Amino acid sequence: MLRMNIIVLGLVVSAAVQQANAQTEPDMVQLPAACIEVGTMLMGEHANPLREVCMDSFSIGRYEVTFLEYDQFTNETGRETRNDVGFGREDRPVIDVDWFDALAYAEWLSEKTGKRYRLPTDAEWEYAAKGNAEFGFRYSWGAQPEENKANCSNCGSQWSGKLTSPVGSFEANTFGLHDVHGNVWEWTSDCYLRNDSREVGDNECAGVVRGGSWDVHSDHLVFWLRAPQLRKRPARDIGFRLVLEH
Repeated sequence: MLRMNIIVLGLVVSAAVQQANAQTEPDMVQLPAACIEVGTMLMGEHANPLREVCMDSFSIGRYEVTFLEYDQFTNETGRETRNDVGFGREDRPVIDVDWFDALAYAEWLSEKTGKRYRLPTDAEWEYAAKGNAEFGFRYSWGAQPEENKANCSNCGSQWSGKLTSPVGSFEANTFGLHDVHGNVWEWTSDCYLRNDSREVGDNECAGVVRGGSWDVHSDHLVFWLRAPQLRKRPARDIGFRLVLEH
């Protein structure tokens, strides 16, 4: 009887751990290995230079990391709770996080689950955002901005130009990812450098954020545009999503 109780208790504990991880881990989408062109030949401020990049298979968050997910991290670690500036928490994308906050969250989640979570590279982010978009597309839905397809200042949604929207409020791209355009800019792991010659760990480099946000024009939402952001400077329009290594 004692042995049976121990076995049953072990099963209960194991189930509890699995349930806790299920609540903690973001919903991920697996992408196939590929060699693709990222960037553009078009010249312009913040245009990502055209180049071919080969990537192994990886998984990336279906949604941007939410306050519900991030608040569990701050509650368990005693870190400072991030400010939602009145936009709301729960299923809203976490904001007020700098690059180091995002990195710390990925490291915490990795330790908690025994898996390898991290920020996407600039190229991985663009590959995931494009999905299987047709040639000539600037957005996941087509070549031109369309009303109520995303959350940006002129996108025509109920949140546009006002605040963040709950993740998943708009149609997913062909890979099944939501909010790759608008809602919040997303941190990547790279430095904002045209020749990509310096290491990511260099504290002097500016970070790269992608995708645009609720308070920028739709012109900033196109696949190949990026923006520099000081890695120690959080903002009310910057969040992130994670990659899971296989």
